[in-house]
Amino acid sequence: MTKLILLCFLSIFCFALTSHAATYVVGDTSGWDISSDIDSWASSKTFNVGDVLLFQYSSSHSVNEVRKENFETCSTTNILRKFSNGNTTVILSNSGITYFVCGNKLHCLGGMKLKVDVDEKSTSVGAPQAEPEGAATLPWPSPESNNPSTVIPTSTGYINGGFQSQLIAFICLTAAMLREINVSI
Repeated sequence: MTKLILLCFLSIFCFALTSHAATYVVGDTSGWDISSDIDSWASSKTFNVGDVLLFQYSSSHSVNEVRKENFETCSTTNILRKFSNGNTTVILSNSGITYFVCGNKLHCLGGMKLKVDVDEKSTSVGAPQAEPEGAATLPWPSPESNNPSTVIPTSTGYINGGFQSQLIAFICLTAAMLREINVSI
């Protein structure tokens, strides 16, 4: 009986841990484009460690992760990472400020740059890292439009846990206790 109760409590602790990681489509339906108001888009979001940024863009754009100095001057030299596959997924794996600019300096000067302030609160465990340039993971956006119809909506993913798991563990514990009572009678 003791082992069964211990197993149930361990189940509660294991499944009660809930992980919420948000996926943000940069620029929402406009995507990563010169026509998007990236500053306003970012200012309405709270980013946490483990969240995902999805950049969707046409072949005339790219995404460069840069340092603060490069962000402020729209410099595309000495970049940290470069992506140009049209669909770039970046996991926000560290707290602090992360900077992104379009590889076309004129686009960056026109406002196509993103400053993301990432809170320490971790929302995902073991998230995969972004794939480097040339590793397409999603279909390319339509070349006829900078507002692709294949935009993935902003969403929040989670691992089942929390209340549902606690309820299952409670039912398991109750069944085990009832079984033990019936056996001892």
